[in-house]
Amino acid sequence: MDIQLSMSHLFILMLGWSSIAVPVDAAMRHISQCRICHLCHLGETPPDGSSGISPDEAGSGTVSVIGADSATASSTTDVAVTSALGRHLMKSRARTLSQASSDAEDRSRGRAGATFRVTAHRRKRRVPAYDPELDPTVPIQFKPSSYRPRRQTEMASLPVCDECYGCRQNLTLISESTVFLNNTYTSEMGATSSWIFRTQTNMTPSGDAVVKVYCLPVPKRVGGQPPTCNPLRIAEIMKLLMALDKLSQDCGFMDLIPRMWLAPVLGVLPGVGYPVDWWGLWMEYVEGISLENFLYRGIPRRLPLETIADMFNNRLNKTRIVKGAIFDLLTSQCDRHAQNLFLQEDGNLKLIDNESCLQHMWRNCGFDSVMVPTTQKQEIIRLANQYVNKLPTLTGQPQVPRFDADPQLLLDYRCYLPEGREQMGTEYPPPIDKCLRNIASMAPKEVAKFYGFPDVRVAANLHTRATDMITRGYEWAAKYGHPQNAEAKRYRFQPKCCSLHINRTHFACGHAWKPSFELPLGNPFTGREWDKDRPDPGTYVGGTFPEDGDVGGNVAEASASTQSGP
Repeated sequence: MDIQLSMSHLFILMLGWSSIAVPVDAAMRHISQCRICHLCHLGETPPDGSSGISPDEAGSGTVSVIGADSATASSTTDVAVTSALGRHLMKSRARTLSQASSDAEDRSRGRAGATFRVTAHRRKRRVPAYDPELDPTVPIQFKPSSYRPRRQTEMASLPVCDECYGCRQNLTLISESTVFLNNTYTSEMGATSSWIFRTQTNMTPSGDAVVKVYCLPVPKRVGGQPPTCNPLRIAEIMKLLMALDKLSQDCGFMDLIPRMWLAPVLGVLPGVGYPVDWWGLWMEYVEGISLENFLYRGIPRRLPLETIADMFNNRLNKTRIVKGAIFDLLTSQCDRHAQNLFLQEDGNLKLIDNESCLQHMWRNCGFDSVMVPTTQKQEIIRLANQYVNKLPTLTGQPQVPRFDADPQLLLDYRCYLPEGREQMGTEYPPPIDKCLRNIASMAPKEVAKFYGFPDVRVAANLHTRATDMITRGYEWAAKYGHPQNAEAKRYRFQPKCCSLHINRTHFACGHAWKPSFELPLGNPFTGREWDKDRPDPGTYVGGTFPEDGDVGGNVAEASASTQSGP
């Protein structure tokens, strides 16, 4: 006999909760009293006509939403943390404090008998490791325990509830279908293992928001692994993102970068019913679809070439393309590809998933964006992935570059500079110019304090980049500035392609365009010397620019020797 289990039952068995059929009270339970809830009603009281079992502990408090526009931080931007979430945070904090206290006591006493075997010079008192949970100056939104789920041992004795009450958000999967230009698209799940939901909020004019939840112990894909959970690291990333949000407001990028804030979440995982009752990263909901979806993944079919050409030739918001190139270089974005560019029907762009910046996560990446020349991602859309990454072929012959034109070539900011200029230089929009000068005038420690970056090293990277951009210009900063990519990943500026022409089944550049097919020497994956058993197709040393002669390189070396430290 075949036995088919629902997703929720499989999840329960996966966690070792064998007692699926636990007797459940006739009265409706609060979400905090269920280990699984298939239907969670919004509100702190049961629906009309239902009797409810209130949480064991009474009382609730409020926690102010952190981020977004501080000018609106009033009663409308305060989120009531229900008693369930409040108790979870207090218990989690209590466990952390208790464990820290126990660790401190163990350190003071020493291991049993150890003090009698250690010589006097080795009895030197060890300084306890820093713990943000014990630091009263660390706000709750940056406490690691705010991103830690309830322990499975605490939930094991709770019943599975068909219905419950007490949820504050109705969470829906973000991977639902979207209609764009009368075509249906299915949103990508994304590379991240964290869960992303769409829900309601009073923080945006539309009433919709996206919330990213970390540490949810359920795999996003069938057969996958649950997300790794490192609350200390997550809290650090949240601090980085709030600093980036403040930078976006300060520099005038808010039309380009979705607003972000931190707030508690209280709902259930759709289709599973697992309670989500800890903090999440909230963002304004962005209408549209990813550029990846628009260009390659249309369901039931890709849009006609004429529609795509019209979007890129006539509708793209030119101002946002220029600002996007500035933002990605300034913040050293390392993951700007087509999935992280959201396109709207009127041609506006939004940049999402911006945490891979300023070498906070990827120490070996200076910057990498389809919108910034000299980067590997832009070279890939120009020449094709297999060619740029020097992949082997079945015949043993070198890879062949693409000869058609990828529409993403029109994301080149040089196509939209005023008065036909070829370089941006130091001519930035006034709010950005003012912001760059302000950052350059501060010391790295002042930058870290002003924006709230998690460490001075990250702030120093921003300070250096802003200084290069405002004193030497955009192009110089992209060629020679820091943070900097390895030589094998530093590409030369290429001729721009600023319009598309349809050539039967593919796109060609709409004007005369003669790009070079040369590549830098070295391994394009590691950034180091070539180490394969076949000839290196590269022909020049990365990071060298013939148009600048020896002057550019000498100035770059002098600048590198005087980089500001933390």
